[in-house]
Amino acid sequence: MIKQVLFAAAALGALVSVPASAATLVSEQGSAATFAAPAGALTFNFNAATPAFTLSNAAIVSGTTPLSCVTKCSAQPAFSDGSDYLAVYGGGVASYQGSTAFESVSFFLGSIDTFNSVRIFSTTGALIAAYTGADFTLPFEPNGDRSFPYFNRRITYSVGSGEAKIGGISFSSGLNSAEVDNVVFAVPEPSTWLTMLAGFGMIGLAMRARRRRTNVVFA
Repeated sequence: MIKQVLFAAAALGALVSVPASAATLVSEQGSAATFAAPAGALTFNFNAATPAFTLSNAAIVSGTTPLSCVTKCSAQPAFSDGSDYLAVYGGGVASYQGSTAFESVSFFLGSIDTFNSVRIFSTTGALIAAYTGADFTLPFEPNGDRSFPYFNRRITYSVGSGEAKIGGISFSSGLNSAEVDNVVFAVPEPSTWLTMLAGFGMIGLAMRARRRRTNVVFA
């Protein structure tokens, strides 16, 4: 019994000394698989009115937009299933803010441009991270291709341990347009938590607590 108590105390000590791991940004090239919404606790697929999102010079768009359009142009993201998507026009912004805490947020961004911007917020509305289109592809060309996988991507941002949880996100664009679909907020499954805790315990025994920069992974 004493040994069990000592073991539990040692394990707890290891977890307490866990370093604050870096946030992670994963950028995956477009495909039918990456376009599809992954499993999550809260999903916005924009296939119907989405009152939770606040739209300013932005709209939920059906189908493709002709190349001859003059104002408020947008193009359906490559690899789309043909369903509606969110278009944020030049100078516009579309945002969601909630009070539920999430560990990650994932979204599909079509024909990525340097003037597209994404901001991620905590449950209190504090800014956690900010990116432009150039952060999602490397190297980058000025204007994203509408069909090339390299410029149509599934982006996933996950918070590091000890960091503020995710509560909101906003999409904006300096010019026409930012095209977004299948936004998913998620938390780890119970089995994933157990694996993470075990890993954190091992790390805690070997490293001192320190904060690292965001890890960026391109695929």
